[in-house]
Amino acid sequence: MKQNSFVKQPCERCGSKKRISKTWKEKIPTLSGVTEVEYSQIICTNIVCQTEFDENLEKERKKRESLRLQKEKNDALRKEKKAKK
Repeated sequence: MKQNSFVKQPCERCGSKKRISKTWKEKIPTLSGVTEVEYSQIICTNIVCQTEFDENLEKERKKRESLRLQKEKNDALRKEKKAKK
């Protein structure tokens, strides 16, 4: 498996070792049938570094969500303006 190559690399943020937190498989439907994909969550062994990373990831997720909602709102306003003309 190639996941060992990711674990052997040091953390990009702090230089600590990484480890596999969890591994799971999902079946994804395709045109030719079903493909099974294996995922691995790799985390930093430095708790402070991993906590900061998780917080940053959550901030980015919230920002993307707010941008998506704003875009939907703008699209709805644009469609209303077009319909009135």
